[in-house]
Amino acid sequence: MKINPRWLKSNLFYGSGHGHVCHPQQVSELSRRELLTTGASLTAYALASQVLNIPQAIAQSGTYTPQRRLVWINMSGGWDILEVTDPKVSSTAGIDMMYDWGLAQTLNGSSGSDRIGRWFTRLAAQGSDVVVVRGLGMGTTSHMAGSVYMDTGILSNSGNVNSASIPAIVASESQATIPIIQLNGGSEPKIDRGLLSPVSAVRAQNLDLYRSMYPQTDQELAQKLMILDHLKDSITRVQTRSGSYDRLTAVASAEQKIRVQFQDDVGAKLALTDEDRAAFKVNAPKTMNNNGQMDAFALSLKLLKNNLVTCLNLGVGGFDTHANQERSLQPTLESFDFLLSTFVSELRAANQLDNTLIVLYSDFGRTPKVNNSNGRDHWPVGGSIMIGGGIAGSRFVGKTDDNLRTVKINATTGLEDPTGIDFNPTHLGGSILSLTLGPDYLKYRTYLEAIPALTRLKGA
Repeated sequence: MKINPRWLKSNLFYGSGHGHVCHPQQVSELSRRELLTTGASLTAYALASQVLNIPQAIAQSGTYTPQRRLVWINMSGGWDILEVTDPKVSSTAGIDMMYDWGLAQTLNGSSGSDRIGRWFTRLAAQGSDVVVVRGLGMGTTSHMAGSVYMDTGILSNSGNVNSASIPAIVASESQATIPIIQLNGGSEPKIDRGLLSPVSAVRAQNLDLYRSMYPQTDQELAQKLMILDHLKDSITRVQTRSGSYDRLTAVASAEQKIRVQFQDDVGAKLALTDEDRAAFKVNAPKTMNNNGQMDAFALSLKLLKNNLVTCLNLGVGGFDTHANQERSLQPTLESFDFLLSTFVSELRAANQLDNTLIVLYSDFGRTPKVNNSNGRDHWPVGGSIMIGGGIAGSRFVGKTDDNLRTVKINATTGLEDPTGIDFNPTHLGGSILSLTLGPDYLKYRTYLEAIPALTRLKGA
C-alpha cells in the first residue's frame, strides 16, 4: 500500500483530521513518482509560505555571506531634513525656520557644531553608534521615484527599475530561516530582478498564516517529524537505486530546512507576547502613537535576538507635510524616537547592535520655504541616518549650503570639498552593501559606489 501524497502534504503542513487514508508506519516507502509529487508540494510550500529560500538559493548563496543584518526603515512621504538630519543655525534668504537652533539635539560624542532634529532627544544620546547623512542629491521630487532611488540606488523618474532593492540583495546571500521580512509600513522588497540567488519575502499581512503552518503541540510536532522521517527515508532509498539528481536534491534540501524550523519552534518565535512588548512600554512618551509600530519593533527585536532573519523592512508614515507640519510631525517623531532608541538599546544589551545595521531614509526632503498652509513642499535633497553595524559614530557625512542645496563632498572625510563627489543615494546603497556583504560584492553592482566616509568602522 502506497502513501497518498495529498495526505502527506495535508498532515505535514496543516495537522491531522483531514481525512487521511493511511499513516507512514503503514507503508515502506513512497514511489518515485509520489516522492517527486510530494516533493514538488514540499518545495512549493517553501515558496508559498515565503519562509524558506528555495533550494537553488541554498546551493548558490554563501559566497557573500552577510556580515551584518540590515534593518531598513522607510520614513515615507518625504521628511523635512531641517527637522531630522540637517537643522540650520539661523534663517537665510532661502530658509524659513520653524524652531530655535537651541532646540536642535547635539549628537552624543560630536562637537555640537552640527545637530539633529529637535525631537530626536533619545536618538541623540545614542550618538556613538549614529552617523547622520546629509545633502543627498535626489534628482527628483516624485514620491515613487525618490523611494525607489533610495531602495535601489538607481534613479528613474518613472519609479520603475529592473533591479532588486538593497535589502533583497543582502537577503539573497543569506541562509537565515527568514531571509527578509516586511513589517508595518515597510517598503515592498523588490525581489524579482537582478539577484545572483533567488530570495522570497515574508509579509506582515500573512504572518498569521505562516505561524499556523508550524506545529502547535508536542503531539503535532511528533506527527510532523514522523512524516518527515518517512519522506527522508524514501529519498535515501531512491538515491540508492537511481542516484542523485537536481529535483531529488531540491526535495531533500526543503525537507531538511523544514525539519529544523519545526524542531526550533519557529512558529512561537513569530508570535508576540506581552513580555516581548514590555520594553517598548516603559517610560513611553505621552504623545505615543502606536499604529502597529510598537509591535513591528518588538517583533523585529525578537526575530533578531533569535537569529531568524537577515533583513527587516519597517516603515513610518506621516511625512508628506504640505500643511500644519509642526503639529503632525511632533507626535510622529517623538513616538518614533522612543521606539527606535528602545530598539537600539535592547540590541546593544543583547550584544547584537554591532552586527545589525539600521538605516533610516525617506523619499526626499522638503522645501526650505514654508508655504501658505504652514507646511513644506517637495525638495530634491534628502538625508539618511545609519545606526549600529559597528560603524564609527558621532559623525555627520555630507552637507548642504545655507539655502539647503547640495554641495560636493570629500568621499573619505564626508566634508565639503569643491573637488569632491556629487553625493547621492548610489553612494549610500553601495556603502550599505559593502558593510553587509563586503566590498568585493560591488563588482556585481557597478552602478553603486561605496565611500570610506560611510563605511568607516569603530577603531579604524
